[in-house]
Amino acid sequence: MEYRFTHRPYRLPLSTPLRTAHGLWAEREGIVLRLEDENGAAGFGEIAPIPWFGTETVAEAEEMCRRLGDRITADALDQVPATLGTVRFALAAALARPGVPSATPRVPLTALLPAGKAALAALPTRLEAGYLSFKWKVGVESPDLEMGLLDELLAVLPAYTKLRLDANGSWNRRQAERWLGLCADRPVEFVEQPVSPTDETALHGLAEDYPVKLALDESVVRLDEARRWQAEGWPGIFVIKPALAGPLEDMAAWVVATQADVVLSSAIETALGRAAILRFALRHHAVLLRRSPGFGIGEVFGDRRWDGPFLGPVLDASWAAAINPEELWNALT
Repeated sequence: MEYRFTHRPYRLPLSTPLRTAHGLWAEREGIVLRLEDENGAAGFGEIAPIPWFGTETVAEAEEMCRRLGDRITADALDQVPATLGTVRFALAAALARPGVPSATPRVPLTALLPAGKAALAALPTRLEAGYLSFKWKVGVESPDLEMGLLDELLAVLPAYTKLRLDANGSWNRRQAERWLGLCADRPVEFVEQPVSPTDETALHGLAEDYPVKLALDESVVRLDEARRWQAEGWPGIFVIKPALAGPLEDMAAWVVATQADVVLSSAIETALGRAAILRFALRHHAVLLRRSPGFGIGEVFGDRRWDGPFLGPVLDASWAAAINPEELWNALT
């Protein structure tokens, strides 16, 4: 079947800039794809790169879209290199056009806490809302300050909740050893990307030397990178941002075949891309949602068209069903 292929870029300010170990993130750039078949039915996908995280740039993605032309067939995905993971994700989503599953479980989401002392202020509201799992960005303030804050957070968290730490690769090995020694005596579910993805020797060594679980994130931006780490014997968790990794079907097939320990996580995509991921994840919940997914990101854009309906501490099929991709597409005209 042949499809009419069009694409539109977007640039959206974040309602509250995110502080990460990579700096301040103030706006989201990406591209929305639209495929229309010969019967007029349309499918949509979202390209949401994060170049500083290791993906292609928006300019590279746009160039690929131009090269595809205005008429494509289902095998167009074969023309997109594996290095363009966000383009492959979006194109596969637009081609798939899956419906929303009618019978799905209710899945608890992990809430993202702000960096630094703001996490303490935000935590009571998140607890009152009903979240059971939390992710805290570290490596932003000094280690001494953050270590003290960790104990303050743990003192507030009930025993039935879980806390994850995400260093975004900001620590050197000595700092990571200090943190992991501290976490060994504390109820931390896992520590995400403790050192730079380029320091693979340190990552393997830390995973062997400390009892706390480690997770890869920046190290496994694309699915082929996760496959390589797994082949090398990585004993920990893989945090996969589906919007960056490539086609959803490929990711699910890998998890099924290898029983990889995965956590699905948001790449701060819009509601369009997020709905495609969560619809798919709910259909494959027994495989992909063994650990709480990191999609409790709150209101990112401050515009319900791009954030979607309020998404609380529990995910079910109703949220994705409420997303209207055509409305978002039209908002870009």
